[in-house]
Amino acid sequence: MRLVARLAVGSAVRAAFLVGLFVLFGISGSMSGAELILLAAVVGVSLPIGVLLGFLAARRIWLKGMPARFYRRRPAYFWWPILILFSVFGYRALDLFPLRIVAASTLGGLGLMATIALGMVLFERRADCRLSVARDPAFFERWVEYRVERRHESTAR
Repeated sequence: MRLVARLAVGSAVRAAFLVGLFVLFGISGSMSGAELILLAAVVGVSLPIGVLLGFLAARRIWLKGMPARFYRRRPAYFWWPILILFSVFGYRALDLFPLRIVAASTLGGLGLMATIALGMVLFERRADCRLSVARDPAFFERWVEYRVERRHESTAR
C-alpha cells in the first residue's frame, strides 16, 4: 500500500479533529481571547514544522532504501507499554496542568501530525518517486518494509 496515501487518510482525520477542537475551545467560553490567540499561534507554528518533519522522514526512508529500492526494519513495539500506561494513568496527570497548557500542547501535536503527509507528498514530487509500505501479515509483525519506486517506471505486477 502506498505510504503517503495511507498517512493522508490519518492526516485528514487529525486535521478535522484539530479544527473541531479549536472550534470547541472557541465556543465553550472556558478560554478568553488571549488564550485563543495563544492556541492559534501554537497551531500556526506547528503546521510548518509538521511539513518539515514529513519531508525529512520521507527523505530518510528514500536514502536508506534507494540503492536496493527497499528498506526493512523491525517494528517499534517499545511504544505500547508507554501508551497503555498513559491511557490508564494519563487522565490523572492532566489535572496537574492548567487547561491552556493541555489545550495548546494537544493542538500543537495534532497540527504536527496533520501535516506530516503533506511533507511526504512534497518529497515524493521533488524526488520523482513513490514510497510504499509492506508489512508482515502476522498480528505481531516481525518486520516493516518500505519500498521506493520511480514514479514513471513501468513494472509488471
